[in-house]
Amino acid sequence: MLSALGNNSAYVAGKWRNQYDFESGARLIDWGAHTVDQCQWANDADTSTPVEFVPGKTNITCRYANGVKLVLEFLKTPFGDRSPTFNNKVGVCPVKFVGSEGTVQVGDEGIEVKVGEADATFENGKLERFHDTRLHARNFFDCVRSRKPTITNPGVMLQSHLTSFAASFAWILGRKLEFDPKKNEFVGDAEANSLRSRPERNCWA
Repeated sequence: MLSALGNNSAYVAGKWRNQYDFESGARLIDWGAHTVDQCQWANDADTSTPVEFVPGKTNITCRYANGVKLVLEFLKTPFGDRSPTFNNKVGVCPVKFVGSEGTVQVGDEGIEVKVGEADATFENGKLERFHDTRLHARNFFDCVRSRKPTITNPGVMLQSHLTSFAASFAWILGRKLEFDPKKNEFVGDAEANSLRSRPERNCWA
C-alpha cells in the first residue's frame, strides 16, 4: 500500500484536498469536522443529519427535518477570501446563522451580529471558550475522570461527516437526494447508496 502510493508523489505530497479519495472531490469533509459540526450543534442535531440535499451552481442546500437549512457554499480555495458573503474578521471555518430577525457570524477569532438594519458589531475573542484548543484538551482530561463523552466525541463527529459525505454525493450526482438519518441511507436511490462504500480488493475484503 505504502509503496504503491509512494510511486505517485503528487497524490500525497500536500495535495490531498484536491484528491477524491481523501476529501470526496467536493472539499467538504475537512469542513465537516469544523464548520458543519458547529451548525449541527446549533440546530440541536448532534445525533442526526439533514434529510434532503439539493446541489446548485454555487452551493449545496441541506434541509433538516425541522425545516432549518444548511447552505454549503462553493469556494475556489477552501481557506480563501469569503467576501462579500462573510466578514473575514471572524477567522477561518466561519458559520453564518440566518434568522427572521438578523444574522450571526461565528469564526475562530470572533463573532459578528446583525439585527435588522443595525450596523454590525464585531467583538474579537468573545468565543474563546468555544475555540481555544487548550480547552478541548481540558475537556478531554475532565471526561477521563468523569467517564462522560467529550464535546466532540466520535458520535457527534460521525453525524457531521455523514452530512458532508451526503452533500458531496448530491453534488457528484448533480441531483437532489433524500436521506434517512436513522438508517443512514438514501431513500429509494440505489445509485446514491452505492457511493457509501467502494469495491475492495480480494486481499482486503
